[in-house]
Amino acid sequence: MIDFILKNKEWLFSGVGVSAILVIGGWLFKRSRSEPISTQPNPTSAVRVEVVQTQPLPAKNIQPNSEVASIVKRFNQVLDLLNEKRTYGKYTIAGLAQLMKLHSVGELECVFLGNKEPSFEFIDHFCATFGVNRNWLIEGKEAPFRESGGTHFDPLDYLDEIEALAPNRLYFIRSASEAGEVFLLLKLSDYKYKIVSRVWHISAHVGAGGQSQIFGMYRLILALQKSRLSTSCGGRILPEDKFNDLLSGEVFPGSVIDFPAQENPWWDDFVDVHHKYPISSSYEAWYGKGFMAAQSIVRWKLKENTERQSANNLLNSDAPSSGAPVS
Repeated sequence: MIDFILKNKEWLFSGVGVSAILVIGGWLFKRSRSEPISTQPNPTSAVRVEVVQTQPLPAKNIQPNSEVASIVKRFNQVLDLLNEKRTYGKYTIAGLAQLMKLHSVGELECVFLGNKEPSFEFIDHFCATFGVNRNWLIEGKEAPFRESGGTHFDPLDYLDEIEALAPNRLYFIRSASEAGEVFLLLKLSDYKYKIVSRVWHISAHVGAGGQSQIFGMYRLILALQKSRLSTSCGGRILPEDKFNDLLSGEVFPGSVIDFPAQENPWWDDFVDVHHKYPISSSYEAWYGKGFMAAQSIVRWKLKENTERQSANNLLNSDAPSSGAPVS
């Protein structure tokens, strides 16, 4: 190489030679920049790999059409139902996690995203917090906010349970239908309700058993008015479609009744069976003939009980005392 330079030094250092050297040198320099050095890591590539690795990956055992995937879907459905008709203050996953008193938002979010299968204990905790039907959440049976179970024939038999639950609000829900169906709804918090699935008829559409139930409703209302829950009672009269939606448990109860302007004191007027309130002349116009018939049934039951009590007192007064001789 040195001999070549010595023999051709005049040409190399001439104007043509220098130009040729510059062209060749520039080409070699560009080529060296375009080829990455295998021993030098690419910083951009390293950062990209790191970001991908830190992203949460879906749980491999949750298949799209599996039972677990259906449970995840129902978790998300609960959030949608809670927010139905809420124009502000909507519930979020983070908010639900705080209400459940979890250690982090991620504990609940990973379930909603389908990244983690919830345990039965976790499901129980979620259902207990938001009044969700466990059978529905796990298997899709029944309805989201109503559980099937034993019910009481007589409304008065619910008094102990109501007092034990100590609801923030107790609603007497009545249908605007001619039959005047009624059920109880307990508001335990802004995000949890309990539907009492038993339906009673406050109207003339009843037999002997229904008459006893009407009287039982009268006694339940009086008992609640004398208890510490007297200021917690409220009422609604709903169109048949909304009444059925609420009773079915397919909708979040708050989305139907959580509107104070809809408050209706029909239940308080119902126990005014002797029409002592000044507004009693409007009862039929407000509540219908079935309501008036139900009040008549209560008056008849009260009279019947009074007569029975008088007869018992008379028998007891005529009976000989334990110390008197029997002839």
